Amino acid sequence: MNLVDIYTKPIINSSEKNIRNSFKENDKKEYNDPLRKWPLKGLAYSNELGAVVSGISPKLGTALWIPALMYFGADIYDKYKNDETQYSPSKRRGLKEAIFQAMASVVLPTAAVKSGQKILSLLGLATKTGLSIQNRQTVIEKSLSYMQTKSLHTFENDKNPYIDGFKNAISTMASDLQGDFKALPKSKKLLKLINPMNNFDSIAFANPQRLSEFSEKQAKNVLEMREKLMQNEKPQQLSKKLFKKFLNIQDEYKKIYPQDRYLGKAAKSILKEYHQTQIFKNKMIKTAGGFIALALLLKPIDNFVEHIVIKKTVEPGLDYFSKSLKKE
Repeated sequence: MNLVDIYTKPIINSSEKNIRNSFKENDKKEYNDPLRKWPLKGLAYSNELGAVVSGISPKLGTALWIPALMYFGADIYDKYKNDETQYSPSKRRGLKEAIFQAMASVVLPTAAVKSGQKILSLLGLATKTGLSIQNRQTVIEKSLSYMQTKSLHTFENDKNPYIDGFKNAISTMASDLQGDFKALPKSKKLLKLINPMNNFDSIAFANPQRLSEFSEKQAKNVLEMREKLMQNEKPQQLSKKLFKKFLNIQDEYKKIYPQDRYLGKAAKSILKEYHQTQIFKNKMIKTAGGFIALALLLKPIDNFVEHIVIKKTVEPGLDYFSKSLKKE
């Protein structure tokens, strides 16, 4: 062995060791939980999508809970059974994961969705009506039920009894809700106002004058649209699609109702669909608010629950509880 070999061999050996150690460190990759990675993680929020769309499709909203519940069960069981890649059952881990899922995938996202819907609904205050989207939806829903209980042909010569009756119905509803709210203790009033699950934008808090004007307009629309339809003319407010349907169903209604009633029945049926379309539009606007809130707050909610709720509250609480049991 020459001098070059003697002096370079330790250097080469040292370099080889460093390279090997480097490879070993790289081989120790951080554990990535497959249940916390997309697209599987997306199943945890299917129930929130259900909360968003429940207003426009209740059945779909309920069905979307199924994949979420399956995911919750699988994730909680996985955390209970395994410590990352090691089989090591732990009730503590299972309980911690159950709390995480309850907060990060159910409670807080649901509150976010409802808050987003409420906030977007309140933007309606800036429109000409001066009423929130929820207020307008309530009036339209009441207009639909009111119309269905009345024989509209009796108001052909005098529209005022119908209009005044509907305005009084809305006014009474608002007064009753105001009375219920005023009767609550101060603490419950505050909770009702700040709780996103409650209707803090209900007609109980609507401007009475604006509410009366909008109610009057709705009642007039019903009678004016019916008047046009009875002459086989398209009302300005009615879509071409609904007017075409009105023309098409007349032959069917002729077979069911007497000659002097079939046209009125067909008109009432189309007016019902018109109301339902208006209600659906309002619900779609609120649904958009829910989607926006959910998209913006999903990551902050995850971080908040993981680093604040779990790390600073749940884990210390579980540690304290475990120590207390050992002392006993």
